[in-house]
Amino acid sequence: MRVALVQTYHPYTQFTHVHPLGVMMIAANARAQGFPDVHLLDMKVEDWTPEQAADALVRLAPDVVGLSAMTYEAGCMHAVAQLVKQRLPRAKVVCGGPHPSVAAEDVLRDPHVDFVVRGEGEFTFAELLAGLRDGRAEWSGCQGLAWRSSDGAIVQEPDRPPPQNLDELPFPAWDLVDHAKYHKVPRGGVIYAHPEFATLFSSRACPWRCTYCHNSYGKTFRERSAQHVLAEIELLVTRYGVKELVFMDDIFNFRPERAKQIAQGIIDRGWKLALTFPNGFRGDILDEELVVLLKRAGMYRCMVAVESASPRLQKVMKKNLKIDKVRRIVDFIAAQGVMVHGAFMLGFPTETEDEMEETIRWAAASSFHTAAFFRVIPFKGTELFRQVEHAGYELPTDWSRYEPYQAEINLSAVPEQRILRLRKKAYRSFYLNPKRLWRIFELIPQKRTMLPYLTLLFARRAYAR
Repeated sequence: MRVALVQTYHPYTQFTHVHPLGVMMIAANARAQGFPDVHLLDMKVEDWTPEQAADALVRLAPDVVGLSAMTYEAGCMHAVAQLVKQRLPRAKVVCGGPHPSVAAEDVLRDPHVDFVVRGEGEFTFAELLAGLRDGRAEWSGCQGLAWRSSDGAIVQEPDRPPPQNLDELPFPAWDLVDHAKYHKVPRGGVIYAHPEFATLFSSRACPWRCTYCHNSYGKTFRERSAQHVLAEIELLVTRYGVKELVFMDDIFNFRPERAKQIAQGIIDRGWKLALTFPNGFRGDILDEELVVLLKRAGMYRCMVAVESASPRLQKVMKKNLKIDKVRRIVDFIAAQGVMVHGAFMLGFPTETEDEMEETIRWAAASSFHTAAFFRVIPFKGTELFRQVEHAGYELPTDWSRYEPYQAEINLSAVPEQRILRLRKKAYRSFYLNPKRLWRIFELIPQKRTMLPYLTLLFARRAYAR
């Protein structure tokens, strides 16, 4: 049985990319479960249209095609599914990833999709492959699977409990990606020290219940041991020549002692790596000892997500961040010579213009070197989506409108054009500060490449539509 796994792609305003770890993990576990003929296609790094992806799939002639998609990539996913069924009618089309996991019924209304794998799909997908190989026609009891019965009814089996011992899972299928191609595209987090990088998850899930956040990994934090993480890093360094690690954990610092063991292990092995954390630390539980250790291990940049400086909105979004603690740790990180990036959001339900201004002022007065001001987006499957839907808000059904960098879904009472002006003002007030610009210049790596790119990015966000 030949399997092709496809990371779908919808072009958007800020092209950045990391390795498609989700499908790489699905591929690795499928091989471990006895299905060695697995191929991986990343439409984003290839910059492929659905037609180009279909051409590549026809050349492979797989028996099973797995398509992974974020919400704003759903249109691409369905387009590829349709082309697969037209050109490879015997192939089974399986959809998974963040969007199908929360919209399985919607996805299966597409007659070109045969199955949906929900949640963490390593074992559900492997069970599906085994059933297809053995001619299984009825899928009751296959946890995590959504399928159609013989009468066409959509059936959703109960959720599969997520894997608890992550050390028992194989490493992502690093041999299935063309590493050199990832060296040439802007990566998640934008700034980089070395082109030869790899993306890692050292843990899954975040126990906080922010209303706007995904639930892809549930709310039970699960970690890989420091030894398991260090073994993967050794593989990446020795076999693939990796010089920079991009940790994509939702909350790397939730178990500080484990995080310190990883940092100390990197130091002890003398790998001289660059480390960056673009997905963020939980700022009000981040301790200074961990920051110092990570700096010694090679951390040159990290992100701390604040979202809003308004105490009221912190309660509304259920993040409940202790803002004063965040300010102090950001000051400390910056004092260690580590670039620190702040993430903010504008447009929460009930948010006022004064509260948006409060967040903008707080950010501009902070020690953050860089910052981004995002719109609040109610992704399907989040508590925020359910809240606004229940309130009668008419949400778009065109999933491409949920694109993270230019969505115009407005949940607040502030007029859309006013929010646009406030976002531009936020970038100008934050960056047009000579002291901040000098601090960025001092610490930014790859100055010849990065400075022109960041200047263009600032112009787009601060002045363009």
